[in-house]
Amino acid sequence: MKVESRKRQYILEGKIKPGFCDGCGCVTVQVFVGEWKPSDKPKDEDPLFGLSDKKSKEKNPVAEEEASAAENQYWIRCTSCNQVHLLNEWQIQIDKDLSPNELKPEDCQLYTPHGIYAQGDALYHKSLDEVGVVREKQVTGSGAHVIIVEFCKSGRKQLLENVQLNQGKPKSIESVTDIIKLKLRR
Repeated sequence: MKVESRKRQYILEGKIKPGFCDGCGCVTVQVFVGEWKPSDKPKDEDPLFGLSDKKSKEKNPVAEEEASAAENQYWIRCTSCNQVHLLNEWQIQIDKDLSPNELKPEDCQLYTPHGIYAQGDALYHKSLDEVGVVREKQVTGSGAHVIIVEFCKSGRKQLLENVQLNQGKPKSIESVTDIIKLKLRR
C-alpha cells in the first residue's frame, strides 16, 4: 500500500502556485497535465546501448521503490506560452491552504508560547482543545511576536510566539523605598 504525500495530492488536484516558465521567461499560472512514469522495460535490453553485463543480476526491489518515490516528476503546462515542461516534485510550489476543519489533533504540532511557527502550520491548542492553522505572523509595538491562528470553533485568535524564559538571576525582594534609600546614601 503506497501512502501519497500531501504535496503529491495537491499537485494531482491542480493546486499549483504560479511559477517561472523557462519558455516565455515570465512567472505564469501553471497547470498539471500528467504524471511522468518511468519505462517498465529494463535498461539491460535497451537496443541503443546493447546488452550490459556490468549490471548485477540481483536487484533490491525495496531500494528501487524508494528511489522512484523520491524522483516523482510531473508534466506541467504554462498557460501563457502553452509549453509543457517536465518538473521534479521539489521544483513545484503548491497552494497548501489548509482548512482547520480537515485537521485532526494527531496531525498537528502542540502549541506552546515558546515555539516558533511558520505560516500554514497546523497547531493543536491543548487548553482550547482545538486545532487551527497559522494564517499570519506579526510583531507588536512592544516587540512581542504573535501569530494569528484560525480555529474551527473559536475563529481567529492571536497567540504569543517565541516567548523567552528569564533564566537570569532571580529578582530581589527589595521594596522601592529600600532602593531609593540606597541611592540617596551614595
